[in-house]
Amino acid sequence: MIDRIINILESRPSIKKVLFFESTKIRAVYGHNLFLDIYYNPDNNRYDVSLIFNNKRVLGWDNAPHHTRVFTYPHHRHEFGQIFGSDLKNFLRDLPELLDYVDAFISKHELLK
Repeated sequence: MIDRIINILESRPSIKKVLFFESTKIRAVYGHNLFLDIYYNPDNNRYDVSLIFNNKRVLGWDNAPHHTRVFTYPHHRHEFGQIFGSDLKNFLRDLPELLDYVDAFISKHELLK
C-alpha cells in the first residue's frame, strides 16, 4: 500500500522529491519550504495529510474522530485553521483528487513564489 502511495506521488510533475520515513510516513517535497506529509496506516485505515508551508500546516485532511460536528465525520479538511467537511472517504482511491486539490491550493495561494 505504501508503495502505491509513493508511486502516485512520484508520478506528479509538481512534486520534486518523495521521501519515506519509518513504516507509515511519506513526505512529498514541492519546494524549499513547502511539503506534504502523509501518514497512512493500512491496518486501521487512519490517515493524516498535511501541507506544510514555512513550518505551518496550511491545509490538511484526516479521519481522527475529534470533530464530531462535521457532516462528513470523521473525515474532515483543515484550511488555515478552519475545519470543513471532506469528500475523502477512501484514502488510496481518492489520493489523486486530493493531490489535484493540493496543486490548485498551492497555485491559488502562490505558495511556490
